[in-house]
Amino acid sequence: MFDYAKAWEGVSGPGHWPDCDMIQIGKLSKRGPVGEERYSRFTKDEEITHMTFWSIFRSPLMLGGNLPENRPFELNLFRNGEVLAVNQQGENPRQLFNENGKMAWYSHVQGSKDIYLAIFNLNEEPTDIDVLFNSLGLKGKVVVRDLWKKQ
Repeated sequence: MFDYAKAWEGVSGPGHWPDCDMIQIGKLSKRGPVGEERYSRFTKDEEITHMTFWSIFRSPLMLGGNLPENRPFELNLFRNGEVLAVNQQGENPRQLFNENGKMAWYSHVQGSKDIYLAIFNLNEEPTDIDVLFNSLGLKGKVVVRDLWKKQ
């Protein structure tokens, strides 16, 4: 979906949001019509990446699974109000960079100088990813908050 989103960069706005399709997290199939009952096959890190990208890109957050049977980890992904605010209150999502398996997207917080930033490691191994705050137009002292950890 990263390539899809890049192709649609800059065309979203009130009343027209590019749709990255259904969120594939949690209980996806209860009983048919295709295949057996199952949960998403994503790892927890992949589920966080999935929800983070749908949120920063402002894709509609449509869940196609059976909500009552989701596990606590998945329910926490769907209930994190700070992450949901990125989806609901971000403006003009843009890709900041995509190099060597390291990617960042950002959007502006409505009515504020604040910025939402999502950083993605697309490599198989852990890696450090540097983001220069001045590349986001930020100067001086910057306060950073991890919305997933709420700290």
